Amino acid sequence: MNRIKTAACIAALGLWLLALIGGLWFAGVISFDEAGGAPAAVESTVREGDDGPRVWKVVFKGMQFTLQQKGTVYLHGSGCMNIRQDERYLIQIQIGVDTLDEMWARMEEKRESLIAFGYRMEKEAERLTGEGHDYVRYVISLEEERGSDLDRTYFEVMLAPADEGRHFLVVIPFDKIDVEKLDETMREKIYDEALVRAREVLDAAYPTDEIDDEVGMLWTEDKSLDPEQRYISEDTIVYGNGQHSLSYVLPDHCMLTADTIAGKTYYDEDNQVYIMTSVVKYTWMTAEDMKKSAADRELSRIHTEGEVQVNGRTFYYYTYSVLEYKKMEASTTYCFHAYCDLEDGSIYTISGFTDDYPGALEEIYYLEWMDISVS
Repeated sequence: MNRIKTAACIAALGLWLLALIGGLWFAGVISFDEAGGAPAAVESTVREGDDGPRVWKVVFKGMQFTLQQKGTVYLHGSGCMNIRQDERYLIQIQIGVDTLDEMWARMEEKRESLIAFGYRMEKEAERLTGEGHDYVRYVISLEEERGSDLDRTYFEVMLAPADEGRHFLVVIPFDKIDVEKLDETMREKIYDEALVRAREVLDAAYPTDEIDDEVGMLWTEDKSLDPEQRYISEDTIVYGNGQHSLSYVLPDHCMLTADTIAGKTYYDEDNQVYIMTSVVKYTWMTAEDMKKSAADRELSRIHTEGEVQVNGRTFYYYTYSVLEYKKMEASTTYCFHAYCDLEDGSIYTISGFTDDYPGALEEIYYLEWMDISVS
């Protein structure tokens, strides 16, 4: 098995996918597929030997996960871990503050928020306790989820205790199977199967003092991921149920690392930056509204915010950085987010992340992704 490590500087984080799940906001990936990432100056992709153990050890937000060497595991720039080990669904894991008791106490409020954002409750929230387990689960669905080929996408959500004062939030998008067409018995079967797999992942996790693995790291069985064969010079996003598309030219030595329901993620190898692009169908707000809403939610101090016009289109952007200390080591992550209105009412988003390249905070870095052709 190969473990592929991609070191990245965030230079364009595509918009947070404003999907309100379990009361938390996920970014661009919530990513609904195996990869997502951060833009910035990037080191060369490093391949580590094939003679490793039969499990992958992943350190994510102070927890160590032991995962079967199967499919792909990706640490997305939006702050979640994506596990694709079954073709029918993705497992996304976030670790948040507040205990399970505190989250459960706010469940009715979360339910109302989900419904307000267009989600349909398919299975009401229930708390299940017993010998060795305590968790909350519910199932929701959303019509015409962006990037999905399905008329309605189903998501199973699970809340469980993590370490002291924190909880796991697990979102399982059934993005490769049309759950709407299944009968109730088959639905329950796939819900239970995915939940069992998610519980296995959480049961094998434990707190650790090890340094977190870097955002953008990918563990995969695929031995053919040769970055030299993955450079692309231009790309296209199809949206609006396949009726519209937008395209852009990419800088040299840029590779596509993910093409998912959450959008597309690129790695700029020269500058060590991860860039994510997406088209979001939020007709109830403008790009300027979305920028303001996202910036207001940031816990970090905003460095710059403003607007820039490229080829007649206005992009509203903001930037910030995050300084992290762990084991006497400090690192800075630079982040960029921009939003642009499209003719059909959708919003085009660009996001970037990097750990080493302050230039990723400058809007000029993203001009290629802003100079779009729409049809």
